Amino acid sequence: MTRHEAADRDALAAEVARLADLAELKQLVDRYLASLDEGVFDEAWAGSLFTDGIEMTFPVGSHRGISGVAAFTAEIMARWGRTHHHGSDSSIGLDGDRAEVSWSLIASHVHHGSPLPPDASEYFQLGGRFTGIARRTPGGWRFERLQLRIVWTTGAVPKGVTHVDRQTLDTRGNTPATPAKENAPMATTLTAEQQKELIEKVFHEGLDLGDLSAADRYLTADFRNNGSHDDSLRGPEAFKHTIKIQQSAFTDIKYEILDFISMGDKAAIRWVMHGKHTGPFIGIAPTGLQVQHQAIIWFRFEGDKIAERWGIVDNFALQKFLQSGGKPAGPITPAGGPGAGKPSA
Repeated sequence: MTRHEAADRDALAAEVARLADLAELKQLVDRYLASLDEGVFDEAWAGSLFTDGIEMTFPVGSHRGISGVAAFTAEIMARWGRTHHHGSDSSIGLDGDRAEVSWSLIASHVHHGSPLPPDASEYFQLGGRFTGIARRTPGGWRFERLQLRIVWTTGAVPKGVTHVDRQTLDTRGNTPATPAKENAPMATTLTAEQQKELIEKVFHEGLDLGDLSAADRYLTADFRNNGSHDDSLRGPEAFKHTIKIQQSAFTDIKYEILDFISMGDKAAIRWVMHGKHTGPFIGIAPTGLQVQHQAIIWFRFEGDKIAERWGIVDNFALQKFLQSGGKPAGPITPAGGPGAGKPSA
């Protein structure tokens, strides 16, 4: 075989391999959409479609990790009596063992109790676009990331809407299901270590650096900030309000998490905040004092975000410290342990 013939053979083999990958990726998309209508969601189903680190971001919630992805999908699909998902040809960008995949979607959702054909159905319909990342695994191509963006909707949303649905769908004119179902929170997908990492990101990016967008990234759409400056605020705006107050009152802010415990969908931390009092705070004019402020905070998680916060914040000690011109109001607990330090001017 000549060198030219060998090159042609290699090029042909590469093209055949590329076409085989494209065909398998298209089948992956088709299998996923068909499975939504078939309604069988178990570990075998998850393993045939997703990598261990699958990340899903949908308008009605998000999920991370192959553990629980079947239950997450079943919960979404249980809102409907029957469904029909129709996808366009997929756009696929191959890059070795990684592929970018996208396709358009029209999804029809028939309400529970709706008449069977040929009678007219009561339905909710949407059009949107799936985008995702797929990875080659020993078992074949699998989704590593999936995101759905809804472009249009028509018809009536489910009568048993959840609190997440209300943030993304127009529920006017629909009667919610029983309160227990309506208010049932979505289970968290985070491990204890991931919960701690998420809290650290919220404190560093939001409170230390003053990045308001951290609230949008890490908090649920109906986040509740209990025991804060204004309990009437809901959603990311509640935490943005806290960030603004901190940034206007203190400079060189640094939050230090001293202790952390996790209990299922809740976690607690003990923190101390270091900063310089350079702006009005709880009615006190700037003093220029270096302060240390402490608190114990509980968080509740839904999916991969923080849904609720309860705070026990020692504003009294800080107020007394500032009003006295820097006299310690009592022991504070930085990293050295109980009583290891005091506020200092």
